[in-house]
Formats: sequence, structure tokens, C-alpha cells
Amino acid sequence: MRRALGLLGLCVLVGGCRSLQVPVGALVPPEEAMWRASPPLVVRWRRDVEAAPVRALVAGRILLVTNHKGDVHAFELPEGRRRGVLDVGRDLMGVPAHRKSLLVVPVALDDAAVVAYDLYRRRTVWRRTGDGVEAGLTLDGEVVYVAERWGRVYALNVEDGRERWVQEPEATGLEGVRARPVRVGELLVVADKRGRVVALEARTGRLRWRRQLRPVYADLAVADGLVLVPTTRGRLVALEAASGEKVWTLALPDTSVHLTTPVMAGSTVYVAGGDGVVRALTLRTGTVRWTWTGGAAIVAPPVVDTTAGVLYVGDLHGRLVALELTSGRLRWETRLEGGVLELIGSPFGLIALTRPRHVYLLQSDHEPVASRP
Repeated sequence: MRRALGLLGLCVLVGGCRSLQVPVGALVPPEEAMWRASPPLVVRWRRDVEAAPVRALVAGRILLVTNHKGDVHAFELPEGRRRGVLDVGRDLMGVPAHRKSLLVVPVALDDAAVVAYDLYRRRTVWRRTGDGVEAGLTLDGEVVYVAERWGRVYALNVEDGRERWVQEPEATGLEGVRARPVRVGELLVVADKRGRVVALEARTGRLRWRRQLRPVYADLAVADGLVLVPTTRGRLVALEAASGEKVWTLALPDTSVHLTTPVMAGSTVYVAGGDGVVRALTLRTGTVRWTWTGGAAIVAPPVVDTTAGVLYVGDLHGRLVALELTSGRLRWETRLEGGVLELIGSPFGLIALTRPRHVYLLQSDHEPVASRP
């Protein structure tokens, strides 16, 4: 088992000669929102990221987009000015983590399972070898939690990559982890592609509880002491985080539906799926409040905008809509070029990753659209 930690203190670029050029101060978060959230939205710009985009992360004024080729593309917000490309590995699938000037990236196919890169100094700070990480990273203060593809889970110091603890799959039963772990209270909850869900003590890694559900590929979510587990078999399961006891289950008649990561607003949970349906549920009971049916599969988790009172949803046909949070009524829609793979809200606008290789920034004003191939 490969656990070797390589500390690279000087200017060594990851996997190639390209790098990111992030201006000093650009990673500081804006003090307040820079955009008006109410629809209708317009496309401010579109950029090419050279391969199918996977995840996006906003760090201050910098938008970082990963792709399946193994690159991280950087853009300065809100203008969309390019700030370079970093070659990290052969495939990037999980969402990175960011602390201060450090970008920590999970790598699915390479010798390095996790790479930490200083965005200001433009150098690799540390890297950890392993069996590949498909899941996103979970950052909590000075600790980053990692779940490798074949079930090894560990906690690292984010600044230097030193190991705090490691839990082997022989102890947890995990195998094939795709979903990003979640930190809830004193626990770290991890799920795998076979439906195993385990809770580990975040400080020590000791196993606290284990449950068997349906296969889990989408990231977990946490709200009000509950862990919400979306499955690929038309089930959304709410577990008590402290004990792992099942609180409620949304069970669809069609067991082939893959559900997205749920999102929350107040006492309501919103989840979409491969059947093109968006569902709003009561958080504590799982009772369905309303549904909205689109025309194509939805793989991107919706984005809640409580100020505008809408839920943004994008589907694989490129349709982007805003639904009323309380009723599901369609308020606005537009069409993007390519299916929507990921949506994230930011202080600068709504960010959409689309097939085959683009990222969009949409804002709520009516200035001329700027699009660049």
C-alpha cells in the first residue's frame, strides 16, 4: 500500500510546464455580493477549458475549473480573464479544496492521489501518493479529509500534507468511493458505490457506525443533524448523523433514477434526478411539497438563491431554468450551448459547466453578451 508523502519545497510544477498566474490579493473573498441575483440572467462570458469540465471552485476573485484531461484552468472574476492552466494528473473528478493561497487537488489517475499547489508562489508544496481519489476533498480548518477510490480514508494537515490518521478499507468495508465525504459535528461520513455508509470520528478515524443502502455516486449533504444520501436507485435517504438511524426515505417508483446531491433552503430539501424531475421535500419528514418536470436528465445539483427566491436548475439538453422556491413555478428560462454538468453560485454570478468543454458566467443585468470560444 502506497502511502509515501513527497514534500517538494522548491519550484516544481505539477505534471508539465504550464502553471497558474494568480495576482497577489486575488484570493481574498469580496466583502459583499457583486451581482444582482434576480432572473432574468444573461451570459457575461463563455470560456473553453479544453476538455469536459468536471468541478468548479471560487477562491476570492479566482474561478478554478477542473477537467477530465487533468488540468485546472483559472479565470479572474468577473471579467473572465485567463490566469493560466495547471497540469495536475490524468483525470480530475472530485472538487478541490482551498485554504489561503493553497489549492489542494484530488487526482483520480496518477501516482499522486493528492497535490497541494501554492497559487501565489506557483509551486507544488506537497503531494501524497496513493490509489487515486475520485471523490472531492473535505476541508475543515487545518485538516483536509481524503477518501481514496478503493476505500482508504485519511486526514492530512493541509499546510504540509502530514498524516494525522488513516483508516483502511478492511476496517470500514468501503470500496469504490466516488461521493465527497461530509463533516458533521465530530464525525466524518463516507459512502461508496456499493451503498455502504460509515461514520468515522473526525479526530481519530475510529469507526462509529455503519449502514448499508443503495449505490452512492453523488456527494452527500448535511442539514440540521441529518446526513442526506442520494443514490443511483431512485432513493434519497436521511440518516441521523449521530447514530446512523434512518429517519426517512424518498423512494421513487423508477429505481433506475440517479439523484443529484440535495441542496437546502430553510426547512426544505431540493433534489433533482436523471428523470428530469425536481422535487422539494420537508427536511424533517421527507414529505414532498412540490415537483417540477423538465424535458431532460439533470445531473448538476440545483443552486438555491434565497434572495431572489428561486432555484436554478440546468439539464443535459442545455436548458437552464429558475423555479420559485415555494411552489416550483417556472419564473425564467434560457438555453446554453451544451448540457449542464455543474452549477455553482458565487458572489459574481451563476457559474455553469457544460458539455463539451465550456464554462459560463451568467449575471443579472442586460449589458451585451460577451462570448469567447
